Formats: sequence, C-alpha cells, structure tokens
Amino acid sequence: MELLRFTLAQIEAFACVCETGTLTQAAKKLHKDRTTVSELLDYLEVDLGYVLFDRSTRPLTLTPQGQLLYRQARLFLHEAEAFSRIAKQIPDRIETHLTLCYDLFAPRDLLLRLAEQLQEQQIQLDLIACERAEAERWLDEGLADIGLFQALNRSVNDHLHWRAVGSVSLAVYARSGYFRKQPVPLLHLASQPQLMPFRDLSPSLAGRLRIADRLIQVNEMALLEQLLQKGHGWAFLPEHFAPERLEGVERVETEMGARGLAHPLVALWKPGVVSAVTLEMVMDIINHWDRM
Repeated sequence: MELLRFTLAQIEAFACVCETGTLTQAAKKLHKDRTTVSELLDYLEVDLGYVLFDRSTRPLTLTPQGQLLYRQARLFLHEAEAFSRIAKQIPDRIETHLTLCYDLFAPRDLLLRLAEQLQEQQIQLDLIACERAEAERWLDEGLADIGLFQALNRSVNDHLHWRAVGSVSLAVYARSGYFRKQPVPLLHLASQPQLMPFRDLSPSLAGRLRIADRLIQVNEMALLEQLLQKGHGWAFLPEHFAPERLEGVERVETEMGARGLAHPLVALWKPGVVSAVTLEMVMDIINHWDRM
C-alpha cells in the first residue's frame, strides 16, 4: 500500500477554496489564517506535481485537473466526516461482550435473567464464579468488567467503585434429624461442623457467616450439597438455592430467628472500563430482577 502524501488539512483547504472562491473566505470558514490556507494549497500542488487553481482570476478558478480532483476530495471528506461521527460515538456504544464475576451466594435467577436480557441487546455475558479478592484483582487489571458479591462492610480499593444492589436471605440447613430439637441454640450450632462454601474468609465475612468452631471448607456447591445430605455438617445457605429440594435435607429453625440473616449484595466495577450506558442497563436489571 502506497503511503499517503497528503493530509486531511490539505484536502479540506483545497475543497473549501473550491467552494468559496477565495483564500480569504476559505480561511474564515476553516478558522485558519490566510497564510496557512495558502501554504496548504502550495504544498498540495507540490506533492501532486500540477496546478489546481488559475490564480490570475478572481474568484479563483479550477484547472481541468483541479476540477477532477475536487469531486474526489468531496467524496473523501464525506468519508472522513462519517469516520469522525463513528469515532465520537464509540465511547457511548453498548459493548458486545461483558465478563461478570460473582460469588457462590449470588442468585442464579438473577444471573440467568441478566444473561437473557443482555443477549436481547446483542451482548454476550461470561459468568465466572470466584472469590471476591480474586475478582477485585481481575477488575483492577481489566480482566473482568463487573463483580457481584456480598458486601464486606469495608471500602474497596481506590481504583474500584461499588453500589448496593439488594440482598440475599440466608438460613441454616442440615440433614433431617441432624439436630434433635428445634429451634437450635447458637451454642449447639457452634459445637457442630459447619460447611463453608468459601475458600478465603475475610474478617468481615467470617464475622457474619462463621458460627461453628470447626469449618469444613468446600467451594464446589454440588459437593457441599452431597456432604450436607450425608450429615457431614450444617450450612448457612441462601434461601434462593432452595436446599430443601435435596433429598433428606431440611431448613433448621434456630434461636436467631430471621435476625441477621439478610446479607447485602454489592456490584463492583472499575470506572471507564464499561460505558455508562451499559453499566446503567446492567444495574437496572440487577435492581429489578426480583420483581420480574
């Protein structure tokens, strides 16, 4: 491909002089001084190797070569204007691909609803389950776009923003007959192994979710459910998981009642990675998912 020898400014100056008839009027229209416009034309003619205007006439008249080139210049400028419009719109265009990280307590109905509605907008959504610390690192490095996690009652790093987006309700679940009497006292819960679906418990998360002295950490939900069925321990699990669907597993009433078992969810993102239009659309779906 031959390198371009002409600049957009030269072609723009040439077309403008053609349309106004004088260097002075073209300079006013282009918001340049007359000398600059004259130099742009001179350099263009030098690069081309032929004259574009008969400078002995007022207004200036095009040479035959200039007449042929003007039509091409106008087509070129139309394309350049279209390029400029598209370039300006790109920051506000909706992305076609997003990656969302979430923890194991994120409502699956919400994730499915989000994937379906984004698909309607021609946006592919990748869903990656991971620990929050890992997600924050990915968000910071641009490897993920949005995170959906339990709130930790602490500020995120200076590079990320967050917004509260609802909550999940948790309850105690165990194999039927695991606890002889209900409601179960906290001391009794603490004395039995607790199945914990998180590998890395921050102090804030541990303060809300950990009751037992002994933890069995298993962050694969299918395996945790099997351990629950076999009576290896009890677990705090989101109600939207409907663990009671599992054969032999029941919801356990405790002395806590329903207090303290609703945990807030937050969305995390790095400013500038996702466009404002897409971000607000995602937040609107998340905030209204349980009313659909």
